[in-house]
Amino acid sequence: MRQLIINADDFNLTPGVSRGILRAHDEGVVTSTTVLINLPLEGGTLREIKKRKKLGVGLHLNVTLGKPLNPPSQVPTLVKEEGRFRRPEDYLKKMPSLKDVLREYDAQIRLFKESFGRLPDHLDTHHHLHDHLVFWRALSSLARKYRFPLRRSRIFQLGNFNGELEGLKTTQYLFGNLEARYIWEREPFWGVIENLPEGTSEIACHPGFCDQKLRQISSFREGREAELKLFSDRVLRQKVADIGVELIRFNQI
Repeated sequence: MRQLIINADDFNLTPGVSRGILRAHDEGVVTSTTVLINLPLEGGTLREIKKRKKLGVGLHLNVTLGKPLNPPSQVPTLVKEEGRFRRPEDYLKKMPSLKDVLREYDAQIRLFKESFGRLPDHLDTHHHLHDHLVFWRALSSLARKYRFPLRRSRIFQLGNFNGELEGLKTTQYLFGNLEARYIWEREPFWGVIENLPEGTSEIACHPGFCDQKLRQISSFREGREAELKLFSDRVLRQKVADIGVELIRFNQI
């Protein structure tokens, strides 16, 4: 059996991105998304995502955009002087404390539950920070605490050091270059589908409409509309079904 989750990152980044993700689910092959919960979430956007009963909704844990849910004084290694999150490149120069990451991640889980009336069905991280050990340890700790599935990390390639992978639920494979300059195109996507290994896999993608707000805050812009066109394709959805790949959500693994 070949099972595939197609997860659209960055729901709630901007209204255009959120609308695009919902379209890619309604018309195409997206089965799951992850929400940036620390950013302002409009009531209309929340109502729209709650309507999609077949769309898996997880949490895109974020410590690189906007402000923390905690007072900056309680997460000092995550913020700059003005109280906003540090950028990904800042963390590469000096990693934050595990305590601060855990405190902020846990606050975001609690806000997700308050907003959605339930816990997220899985966890991943904005800018895929859990490829770095301190963020991985925070993420995996909370995944065990709440029994959440999570997105794979390059840390899995290092082996089960000190039992760190025990008790975690994830897919067997992850496809998708998470750097902004990479865009999914039809041929590479279809190549993955045709050669999908047996077991569970995730494809990570970033569909969305490029609105004015996105132009102000993100370097990944028009590429989102290209991915929206691909992942909203009704014909593609039928072709995936025809070759025997089952599209699922994280709560089905």
